[in-house]
Amino acid sequence: MLKFFQFSGTISGTTYFLRMLFTILLTIPGIILLFSFFGSYLMNEGFIDMNNPEGFDQLAFQEQIEANPEEFFSNLWSSFSFGWIISLAIAFLPAIWFSLASYYKRISALFYENRNNIFAIIIGFEIIGDLTGLGILDSISFLKTPFSIISLLIFLFLIFKNSDIDKDDHEG
Repeated sequence: MLKFFQFSGTISGTTYFLRMLFTILLTIPGIILLFSFFGSYLMNEGFIDMNNPEGFDQLAFQEQIEANPEEFFSNLWSSFSFGWIISLAIAFLPAIWFSLASYYKRISALFYENRNNIFAIIIGFEIIGDLTGLGILDSISFLKTPFSIISLLIFLFLIFKNSDIDKDDHEG
């Protein structure tokens, strides 16, 4: 089990694709935790009443967001406690580590001599692309679509490019 999370060895394109699909399964605990956070927040704010058979007061929720969205999101942000942040980090850490190990193993199969440099460049590109897509880097937000297209092309390249390593000789 430990070999799947190590940054050593190589993998084929098919294995890389399957590992990326498995990464989706590894994110399920984090997604469940996010839903529980939002549910807890909505109950604390009174939008969800467990004693009411109808449960969720959508009209009140929509009115508060439309009336003052800055206040709503500041309240949401302020409800994040240290415990929630640590729990989310722990829940998503295996998925992040597994996907980074998968990237490294596939890049090692394709570019063994320059694997560290290419890995750093691709991870840096992906981080900048994600920050742009989330709207955190507003100064280059016009590049959201090119970042997405290039990221997809990199993903497809890593899947379909044949490595010089024999199919049965991959270690990892």
